[in-house]
Amino acid sequence: MENLFTVSKKIILLGAFLLLYSCSKDEMVNSDLPQNSPQFVTSKKSSDKLNVFKGPEITVGYGKVRSWISMYSNGFPNEIGIEMTKDALLNPERDKKKSSAAGITINIPMHLKATQATPFDHIGLNWNPHGHEPEGVFNVPHFDIHFYMISIAEQLTIPEWSPSTDAAFNLYPPLGYLPADYFTPPGAGTAEGQMGKHWLPVNLGDYLPFSKIMIYGSYNGKVNFIEPMITTEYLLSNEEASLNYSQPEYFEKAGNYPTKYNIYHDQSTGKIYITLSDFVARN
Repeated sequence: MENLFTVSKKIILLGAFLLLYSCSKDEMVNSDLPQNSPQFVTSKKSSDKLNVFKGPEITVGYGKVRSWISMYSNGFPNEIGIEMTKDALLNPERDKKKSSAAGITINIPMHLKATQATPFDHIGLNWNPHGHEPEGVFNVPHFDIHFYMISIAEQLTIPEWSPSTDAAFNLYPPLGYLPADYFTPPGAGTAEGQMGKHWLPVNLGDYLPFSKIMIYGSYNGKVNFIEPMITTEYLLSNEEASLNYSQPEYFEKAGNYPTKYNIYHDQSTGKIYITLSDFVARN
């Protein structure tokens, strides 16, 4: 029998899934990008007109989170990600009742245009007020932002790790379908239900003390997500970054894949942006 925590996770995910397909009026605006974002943001480098498509707002803490994608006139993606109001970061720390939702995946629905122009199906947001294993590495308050390349229905079928499910968690994608400089420990290490096996850079020490990092995920021989992990402290610091991350040699399906992840702020609204950019068409 499933425990209450597992059932609640599924309810949140399925509820958001229904919301995604019931929202027929997701926004499209032509000039709703941060007006004072730093010059490294790709949207500010382009002289082309960009269309911005937004998904519905989702409540997180006392704040709001929503997904968006900016696209060139020819339909090629420029930047995809989430925008968060600052209250989405602050209130889980101040409100113990809100913190009880720690670890539950909150689905951030994506606009149809985003799913058509990129390999991503949906975004899963996880708040970890005490961090998680491995101890001494990621055990600080942070957010996990999973950009899933599988459907919500397929994500929900990924079980918790056990000796009987170990084979599926540790059936790795063929050589070349994950970056050569990423690794995962054998057995139960980094295996999470409704997520998969997490892959880390081999030079993990270069990312310590942890503030931000890019993770890959797999399950049953298939790459199923990429995941910027960012500490709450970093998101509240007003620091900004635009970072390349390692790429695999091969891709399971053709599509437009990002090569950078970005963290920046809109000083006029206080909103925080976590995005993927610099897309490349892969065969």
